[in-house]
Amino acid sequence: MAVAPVTPPEKIVRQKRTLTLLIGVLAVGAVLIVTLATKIPLPLRLFVAATDLVAAAVLWVAMRQASEKK
Repeated sequence: MAVAPVTPPEKIVRQKRTLTLLIGVLAVGAVLIVTLATKIPLPLRLFVAATDLVAAAVLWVAMRQASEKK
């Protein structure tokens, strides 16, 4: 049976901070796409914004599961 390598706490903190920043950028980007991109048709804007929000939610769930595992 192989032992999993231990990740240093500094690396874990850096990864969590990076994911948190990326989640925030995706959420803010979704809002900006819906409100500021007026030349794009509304259904397409809503689809792109929803895709950004789904990506942010997936990253948040992955980050939460990874932090609960440790």
